[in-house]
Amino acid sequence: MSQAAKKLNVVDLPQAKKDYEYNWRVLIVEDEPAIAEGIKSIIAPAPAAVVPINRSSRSAPPNKPAGTPVESHKDQFEVVWAKNPTEALHHIKQSILNGKPFAMGFFDVLLGSEIDGIELVRQIHLMDPKIHAVFVTAYHDRTVDSINQILGANKSDRWDYMNKPFTDGAILQKARNAVAMWNLKEQKKLQDEQLSEASQLLRQNERNSTVAAVGRSVAHEFGNLLMHIVGHAEIALMKGDLAQMRSALTTILKAGETASSVLSKFKKMNNVEVNPELVKIKLNASIDEAIDLMAHDFNKRNIKVTKIKYHQVEIEANHHSLVQVFINLFTNAAYVMSPSGQIDISVAKCANPEGDKPDSWVEIKVRDHGPGIPQDVLPYVMNPFYTTKGNKGTGLGLPICKEIIEAEHLGEFSLSNHPAKGVEVTIKVPIKQEE
Repeated sequence: MSQAAKKLNVVDLPQAKKDYEYNWRVLIVEDEPAIAEGIKSIIAPAPAAVVPINRSSRSAPPNKPAGTPVESHKDQFEVVWAKNPTEALHHIKQSILNGKPFAMGFFDVLLGSEIDGIELVRQIHLMDPKIHAVFVTAYHDRTVDSINQILGANKSDRWDYMNKPFTDGAILQKARNAVAMWNLKEQKKLQDEQLSEASQLLRQNERNSTVAAVGRSVAHEFGNLLMHIVGHAEIALMKGDLAQMRSALTTILKAGETASSVLSKFKKMNNVEVNPELVKIKLNASIDEAIDLMAHDFNKRNIKVTKIKYHQVEIEANHHSLVQVFINLFTNAAYVMSPSGQIDISVAKCANPEGDKPDSWVEIKVRDHGPGIPQDVLPYVMNPFYTTKGNKGTGLGLPICKEIIEAEHLGEFSLSNHPAKGVEVTIKVPIKQEE
């Protein structure tokens, strides 16, 4: 297990998939009691053998005499019967209030009331758009196109139909398919929420690691500043000369302002927003702030930062997220180039990916002059928890940078070996976020 994974408390993670409660609830809307009981006996038979429906007018299944016991199966359908549209709407409303919605329903098209089964489902979808409907209909009742027009094209995956005559197996399979589809969609929604929550936890964890690394640099800077302040204060006290005291105090004030600025930037580093706001910012200011925060590490490793092409660009973005991205990239570059090296940075406007809107995006390139990444390793460096730093790395830096750029800023993030030397990261983001 990676160091980052170990830091995450298990109780903080989203609930596991096994906690999902499968929904077996089925609504039958049928004005003929014998038909309703017949469907119920097929999908939810009593423990003892039951007598299936005798479809005198709707055809008995071929080669199966009336009264043949229904085979037991492992399905756990919970069936509710409504005799008319009014009862059906009441059951739907109660199911929503109780937090136990129906996964699917069988709806007779000809209900003998003021509205038919298709119009009833249209009204039900206004209350519960997730329910799957299976229409029990004669071939001449309605066409597929007419049903689609009534319910709407956006509901085409929420309904099905079965023509009379039908078999026990057809009814059972329709129930299983519709219930399975409802649950698969809900499970996917739950998994997406869990992945989003886990992603936020991982991002928070990586940000904390970044803050800790920068914190060590800030502590060192503060140590130097304090020594500077104390030294000039002692000189001012020893000399007793008014002009020298004034000069020393001026130097002390400047050192204090520098310390305040460094501390202010450090505080902002841990300003985590669940849904980061994208506002107009100066992109270059985000890069410069990351460079300032890494200044001590660059000096210690004798690393030079060169701005090859540094156009000033304003974009709609989240400043703190971008600072985190650049600090991660600078940290990786500094790590591979010790004891000395160079980082090249370029910023320039470019066209959108489709190439039909010139200067609508901005391209940032960050290149180190290190040894590069072996070709057999290059395909894996973006994978979460994959690290080339051993115990010193979490394997989350690059994946989170990619997520911030692509998911948060709707941009593009790529990495490759530079033809001359080192690794080059290319970031492209839109200058203005479209609604």
